[in-house]
Amino acid sequence: MRIIILPEKKINKNMYFIYYCIMLIAFIIIGLSACSNSPKEKEEIIYKKIGDEVVLETLNLKINSVEEKQLISSYYGSAAEAAEGAKFVLVVLEVKNTTDTSFAFLSDLKLIDDKGREFDSYPYTIGNIDNYIENRKLSPDIKEIGYLVYEIPADSESYSIHSFKEDTNELYDIKLR
Repeated sequence: MRIIILPEKKINKNMYFIYYCIMLIAFIIIGLSACSNSPKEKEEIIYKKIGDEVVLETLNLKINSVEEKQLISSYYGSAAEAAEGAKFVLVVLEVKNTTDTSFAFLSDLKLIDDKGREFDSYPYTIGNIDNYIENRKLSPDIKEIGYLVYEIPADSESYSIHSFKEDTNELYDIKLR
């Protein structure tokens, strides 16, 4: 048996440096592309008013009317008074589930006032007003009508409801006052 020993190839230092630089640049590019935020598509604002229907992913909604009050009360529950310097905005909302299965209506509708302040629906309303719509079970293709209530500062002169259409860049701005 004969063992042949091949002469050792010397690694060209320039080739090693070039390889190292290429790998470093590749890692930097991959890292930067993973960390960079792709520019968000600009929102498309769709303006609506009271009485206009808004078609969302899982439901259709329409605001029928709006009123302001200092005191809200229900037949079986207790009354609630708006905090000092605040008022309640009562929104009569019509919703229709457009899916094939029932689900509870959880409002993500934000009220935005003329000063850019953002409000969620009033969290304590269920015992303070009849026909409250939040958390109501929506059956497929059956229209439901009820109230959403917001507590906002008394100095809010005008306001809108905002809702995004899921998986799109569409923002619905429904002018209430």
